[in-house]
Amino acid sequence: MPDAATASSPDDVVFAVVLKGRARASQHGREEIIEQNHAVLMTTRDAGWHTSSCETQHLIVQIDRAALSIKVPNLGAWLMRPVLLEAQTLRLLMAHCQEAIDLDGSAPTHLQHHVVADLCSLIALLTIGCENRSETSPPSSTRMLRLQAIKAAIEAGLGNHDLSAETLAAAQKISPDYVRKLFREHGLSLSEYLLERRLALAHALLLDPLRADERIGKIADEAGFNDLSYFNRTFRRRYATSPSDLRRSAT
Repeated sequence: MPDAATASSPDDVVFAVVLKGRARASQHGREEIIEQNHAVLMTTRDAGWHTSSCETQHLIVQIDRAALSIKVPNLGAWLMRPVLLEAQTLRLLMAHCQEAIDLDGSAPTHLQHHVVADLCSLIALLTIGCENRSETSPPSSTRMLRLQAIKAAIEAGLGNHDLSAETLAAAQKISPDYVRKLFREHGLSLSEYLLERRLALAHALLLDPLRADERIGKIADEAGFNDLSYFNRTFRRRYATSPSDLRRSAT
């Protein structure tokens, strides 16, 4: 993208990252040089330019402005402010983007919304967090980013019966104990979080009118449960109703 205009019809925000080389960004009467491993927030609604040489490599994330504004209430104040991305946070951002790219049109709506929400959270942390960064803050910020990446991987693989600290750790190139520690730091064990997310997925599928004729066992399996009795028992404990009663109440 050697020379790109940002103004278009949607009211979106562009998070433009320079992976190699440098770029020049111009919008809202400001002009900034974006160095390698830096990013800048721009809008698609307002006229602007993001220019660079052919050798420059970019990562461009375009996301709904309203969705990002939930995470960054004073979004306008952060536009056209270069953000330095540490190597680890940049890798996490790229991993989130790859997950979004891998989703196709058949992906469940709740999963698409979850990926968008995670991207918004990560961009918010990268922009707002950079100003408040101190010598003591990067470790906790890095742990939060890592936890978000793991949660995104969980959401994308809830139907995988083998999902565990070991498989998640292998994908993130960290230890299983570190995965478990990240969840404990937020007051919930990994197994408790997995169960909660699987039950939430099953609940959404049971209320989907397009899935009304599917067997409950099939829905339980799709949500990652390989024991129907265990699914029924934990579902009733969580929602104070059985899966079949919930489905009947929705008709």
